[in-house]
Amino acid sequence: MKAAESDLSHEYVALAQNGDQAAFGKLVKLHNSQVYGQILRMVRNPEDAKEIAQLAWIKAWNKIGSFRFESAFSSWLYRVATFTALDAIRKRDSRRELSYDDAEEAALSNKGASEVAPPEQIRNLERKEIRTRFMEALEELPEHHKIALMLRENEGLSYKEIAEKTNCKTGTVMSRIFNARKAIQSHMKEFL
Repeated sequence: MKAAESDLSHEYVALAQNGDQAAFGKLVKLHNSQVYGQILRMVRNPEDAKEIAQLAWIKAWNKIGSFRFESAFSSWLYRVATFTALDAIRKRDSRRELSYDDAEEAALSNKGASEVAPPEQIRNLERKEIRTRFMEALEELPEHHKIALMLRENEGLSYKEIAEKTNCKTGTVMSRIFNARKAIQSHMKEFL
């Protein structure tokens, strides 16, 4: 972001922290395409991305008082958007699991069902178990490790880009990603 935009953002943030909705609206105009793009790369569905971006902006408005001007507003906003998208992904995946469990239960309760499950059903159960274990491992990671890993794996950002987005050094990003991968591998060792 250009220095002039950064200065404008800080001015608008200060006004928004005092309840100025028009100033917050200007922040939305300045940063919405970046927020939407970030979320779209994570959820890969334009309609979902629009909805989640709106939620992220609501969270940003509700939490704007927590912004301390210690980093770029765009970095803070990026974290809000990332967490909002991660929450939405978790909720979506849990809904899918519930619907899958319901379908599985209905299939198993069918009186004409074979005692031996077909191979596709077994593979689906294995995939579900792997996905569940992966999500558990991801949840156990410290937030800064989780964000660095998601930005690297989901978005394909370079270490340098992640360092800029998260306002830390490149070496720190590399360490966080290494430790996150190591923790997930350890959690999932029976599947590897």
